[in-house]
Amino acid sequence: MSEPDVSALKTVAEAMAIIDAASVSPQATVARLSDAGGLILAQDLHADRDFPPFDKSQMDGYAVRSTDVHAGAKLRVVGEVAAGATSDHVVAVGEAVAIMTGAPIPSGADAIVPVEDAIVSGDSIALQKSTSPGKYIAKRGSDCLAGTTVLSAGTRLGPAQTAVAAAVGAMDVRVFKRPKVAVLSTGDEIVPIDQRPGPSQIRNSNSAMLVSLLQRLGCETIDLGHVADDLDLLREALSRGLQNDALFVTGGMSMGKYDYVPGLLRELGVELLITKLRIKPGKPFVFGKRTAKPFTYVFGLPGNPVSAYVCTLRLASRLLARMAGGTLQERWSSARLGSPLPANGPREFYQPARLIDGDAVPMNWKGSADLFTLAQADALLVRAENEPAMPAGSPVRLLEIPR
Repeated sequence: MSEPDVSALKTVAEAMAIIDAASVSPQATVARLSDAGGLILAQDLHADRDFPPFDKSQMDGYAVRSTDVHAGAKLRVVGEVAAGATSDHVVAVGEAVAIMTGAPIPSGADAIVPVEDAIVSGDSIALQKSTSPGKYIAKRGSDCLAGTTVLSAGTRLGPAQTAVAAAVGAMDVRVFKRPKVAVLSTGDEIVPIDQRPGPSQIRNSNSAMLVSLLQRLGCETIDLGHVADDLDLLREALSRGLQNDALFVTGGMSMGKYDYVPGLLRELGVELLITKLRIKPGKPFVFGKRTAKPFTYVFGLPGNPVSAYVCTLRLASRLLARMAGGTLQERWSSARLGSPLPANGPREFYQPARLIDGDAVPMNWKGSADLFTLAQADALLVRAENEPAMPAGSPVRLLEIPR
């Protein structure tokens, strides 16, 4: 059966342009480095000294004069320098100093002979082959010089970036706060997850899903739970949600008798910039901004979980990234189509798919309520509006699902 005419609805590209044009003001704060993982730097960080701060051995072995080293040479071991220690000895002709990885090179030496290339006999070593000046030595400042910008503002503090910040002594860092985001589920058919549903009811999986996804997108989340299709209850819950940086509401977005949410949002001062999209799943998508302070962005999501997931990942994530002081970090990939697909309809389609031996295998599409299929998917296979049928082996574009 053909779909109803959707030509008057905004395209996904038009929706992205509207969302990208929305102004944001990321809020900076100072945090302990140990608490700043995943946040975006609001300052540049600079090296406070040269790295390494001295000429450093890259191997366990012996610090030597390279001119003394050749196959069959014997050198007298006159001392040792461990990592964290120094040596006052100046290496002279025919001498070697035992040295550990990371230790400073003693004066007079200009190369390292690895321990496996030396045969120890008492206080002497016999050498197997020649070497060259600078061999296995990291020169002072070869990683970076004092004053170098090692992390720029706008960098996300992942594990490696956190290590860099620690190395330059950044105990406290200026970062952008996580967006504070509220999640609200609506509908008479919804019950809490710890309650046994009646014959016509379902558990509130949407809130749990969105809280998890939004946390992975870098948000501080507040779960407002569920509210029934009651005007007064909805108004009160929406008002509480509008006290945050953003509000995500699932359900009540379409044109049914009890779809109250868009009208209540307008009543509460929210300008609706998008209502309904040419996207599958997720046509009943709403985006708006409360114009009175505190400014709040609202994402009205369909009640079906796959629709809510797709719209949050593809559309809302764009704004959330900027609210956190960063830029969108979608992960796209390409693959060959593992099985043929029929022609697509008039809406841009995000179909769950598995990656098997490098091929994208479309999963059996049971509709936008099928969260069980979504949970098994590796990516969303993206199809353009009115795209023709595609044979197996065709190149396809994939939006990877965050884990």
